Amino acid sequence: MNDNARFLVTTALPDRVGILRDVTGALYALGANFTDLRQTVVGGIFTLSAIAEFEEPADPAALAAAVRAALPEKDACVDVRACAAPASHVAMRIERTSAPHAAGERYVVSVTGPDSPGRIHRIAKVFAAHGANVEDWRHDLSDPVRTLTIGVVTIPPAADLAALRAALDAELAPLGLSTSLLHENIFRATNEVGPIRTLLGDGSAVSRNSPPSTPS
Repeated sequence: MNDNARFLVTTALPDRVGILRDVTGALYALGANFTDLRQTVVGGIFTLSAIAEFEEPADPAALAAAVRAALPEKDACVDVRACAAPASHVAMRIERTSAPHAAGERYVVSVTGPDSPGRIHRIAKVFAAHGANVEDWRHDLSDPVRTLTIGVVTIPPAADLAALRAALDAELAPLGLSTSLLHENIFRATNEVGPIRTLLGDGSAVSRNSPPSTPS
């Protein structure tokens, strides 16, 4: 794909109903296909980061202008810039492999307990030390006593999962925090309603902490 047909779109403005509709609608009308998108509200501010892909090259300034025109808030922060597809993304389009994640396997990590300064940094430090990439992250302070930090990380095959878990416990237990680290398939199987075979897709085995199969 031409780099001038793939864009990173970021938007920030005071939250209200309908912002996601307005932003995505403006770009969809111009032919955008959203291949990745993250939207959240932080401190009352709506924030959006998304990858928009087009069949033909487009002008990022014109795309940004279209988004701003769709928003009644004239002080909204809107930025659109061209971005190249990562090499792994391009390779995956050319040849689909049987491996679910070439760079490793995805895990859902959750940390609960009283909030304290440095908490997120401590968690991130452990993952970085073990080569784990943080893909998605959320810190919810709505309940200071049971603050929830939850996210998705990709852990490389060479990483020692037991050592990573032990490092998390050693770093966070002294703060009164409890930690859970589950393979994404285990997390989905225990948090979604539906047949296990459906949740796991093609039924391929889950490595490292996959539950044993049971006879039908």
